[in-house]
Amino acid sequence: MTRTEQQQGRIHSEAAEWHARLESPDMDWEAFGAWLDADPAHRDAYDAIALLDAEIEARRDAIIAGLPANDVDDEQPVFGARRHWWIGGGMAAAVAIAVLFVPKMATAPTVPMVAYSTGPTQTRMIDLKDGSHILLDRNSRLALADGPSPRVEMQGGAAYFDVRHDPSRSFLIQAGDYEVRDIGTTFDLVMTPQRLGVAVSEGKLMVAPKNGDGTSIVAGKRIDIVMPTGEAKVSPVASASVGSWRSGQLVYQATPLALVANDLTRYVGRPVVVDPAIGDLRVSGVLAIRDGAGLVQQIEAVLPVKAVDAGGSVRLVSSGTR
Repeated sequence: MTRTEQQQGRIHSEAAEWHARLESPDMDWEAFGAWLDADPAHRDAYDAIALLDAEIEARRDAIIAGLPANDVDDEQPVFGARRHWWIGGGMAAAVAIAVLFVPKMATAPTVPMVAYSTGPTQTRMIDLKDGSHILLDRNSRLALADGPSPRVEMQGGAAYFDVRHDPSRSFLIQAGDYEVRDIGTTFDLVMTPQRLGVAVSEGKLMVAPKNGDGTSIVAGKRIDIVMPTGEAKVSPVASASVGSWRSGQLVYQATPLALVANDLTRYVGRPVVVDPAIGDLRVSGVLAIRDGAGLVQQIEAVLPVKAVDAGGSVRLVSSGTR
């Protein structure tokens, strides 16, 4: 075992011990804060453990039900007191259980889902009980179960999430066949039937297909997923530009026109589609949203494209197309 591996093992062990002590009446919060501040790797390790703990706790009954009946003596609890199963090798067991069972289970709602939607000229701020906030963009829809571990079903459009950091719970967003898991981040999410985009301005989160491995996205990065195929690309993004629509602007830096069209659709009032031949043209600069009517004209001014009326939609084609 290398020195680096030994250090990582020690840090994860310490993180597990701190997590197990959280509910202790003599918890030394000052020492805990000092340990977190001593090394960025400490906070990363602790957040990873806390996120997994919240995930397993949320699905505790289903996990127990899935275990063979004879694996544990009737008088011995499977997990014991909450958080204490991290100590003495429990962490490795928990990881194994999570790998085997968690991807196969859907999170059961514990509180009713409440639907929120916006029209072509309005946005809406949603304040959650835990102090988190969601700003829903124009022509967007989501449903929210505002419980101890908030759950969101994104149904279309865009939203900016400001999630209060709380390692004791997981903030789950379901977007089509994908899930976004977070314990404290600010990020922007855009969803259409064809694409899912998540850009992070602070912190980090996990994006994963419901039955697959996840990808960690940190501040200054974004992930764009083609929903029908699962093709995904992670690329850099200026943190200051994440959710720029909140201030009435759309800020792009070498962004494919096919992705820009997702944003235009929310404001133009009908679908904006792009001819595949020009879908990879790059957009850089700032577009003024205003009432949405002039956005297509702004694209025509900066790229060699033109807009064609296609019945119920606007189609962007090469300006040389007849």
